[in-house]
Amino acid sequence: MPCLVARKYNLAYGSFTKKNEQQSLAQQAEGWYLCNLLILPGISFAFLLRLFIKHGRNDRSTLGTNHIRQTFFMSLLGGGLAFSGCISLYLWLGNTPHGWMWIIMYFTLVHTSFVMWGILGLAWALAKKPILYPRF
Repeated sequence: MPCLVARKYNLAYGSFTKKNEQQSLAQQAEGWYLCNLLILPGISFAFLLRLFIKHGRNDRSTLGTNHIRQTFFMSLLGGGLAFSGCISLYLWLGNTPHGWMWIIMYFTLVHTSFVMWGILGLAWALAKKPILYPRF
């Protein structure tokens, strides 16, 4: 059935149009962003960095570039906020039970918020919409 549709519109079976390629890039970026937060931190960020180097400097108005830039910079922002916030709470409250409670609560709040932004970004990528939260 798909090969009949491809033949009808003179497309090679499995080929991408420019719009489908942009949506695929947006979905890849959001997928790697969520993998970086949930499954494989570091390794997934390396793939996201590769996407940013390869496609992140293109026209910012395209869907793929928009999502790649947002996910890359949100990964940097999230890592910076989580790391600096936990370190500053540890330095301020020390190695006490109350200090660890605040560190764990802070990390959970920051991490969960960035995961929720990633899920929202993936929904926007699937809907072929550009991302609207902080523009970098």
